[in-house]
Amino acid sequence: MLPFERLRALARSGSDDTSLVVEAAECLTDFAHDTTQLLTVCRRLLAYHPACGPLWWLCTRVVAAADPADAARDARRRLESDRTSARLTSVLPFPHDDPIAVLGWPELAGGALADRPDLDVIAVRAGDSRIAARMRRVEHGVRVVDATEMGALAPTHLLVEVAAASPATALVPEGMADLLWALSDIELWLVAGVGRVLPQRLFDVLEAEVTRQELPFESLDTDRAAKVAGPDALDPPDRLSARIDCPVAPELLRL
Repeated sequence: MLPFERLRALARSGSDDTSLVVEAAECLTDFAHDTTQLLTVCRRLLAYHPACGPLWWLCTRVVAAADPADAARDARRRLESDRTSARLTSVLPFPHDDPIAVLGWPELAGGALADRPDLDVIAVRAGDSRIAARMRRVEHGVRVVDATEMGALAPTHLLVEVAAASPATALVPEGMADLLWALSDIELWLVAGVGRVLPQRLFDVLEAEVTRQELPFESLDTDRAAKVAGPDALDPPDRLSARIDCPVAPELLRL
């Protein structure tokens, strides 16, 4: 597939999973020789996928790099070696007799829970249109419920995978605030894999574009969470600033 055809296919993809960002990293190496063209490509991808934190992380690292191709290859390696799911699997409560809830069945949190058949897991639908397809790959039983049913089951923990985050704010699926209000005693853990924690200025642009396009997300103060799971550890939210590993590329502060 020619580079521009590949770019169009990526832009129109309905997925914001890691696989899309990995393929985008491969695609960007084809444009690395021309910085003007590279910037145009990054802006186009972000305009189509504004809620994808790892894509912003990739693009800003590539645009700001002295060697964009090398930066794209490094970003791809980091994404493919993301240990967030494995870390989360190892720190989930054990032994644990009460249910643990997850919002939808997202990529990283779902992967962690799939490796813990000892846990009583409930997945909350919450508008995740792909939950049925993702759940077919789970070998042990997971109950899929709506928000009302979740309250009756009284889970102790709620795992929520962020689309993106800054040290102060996380972009989460729409309806999250109402869910937390209804479950005031639940312990919230955010899941933020490689590339999902961004500098505040970059996150503000992402958030504004998501709002402009009226996408089904909302913002949540990170201090509402008890813990944030990442590739290296399970940390309190006040340590999120230490996770920022990309610059603020001024060229991407306007799409």
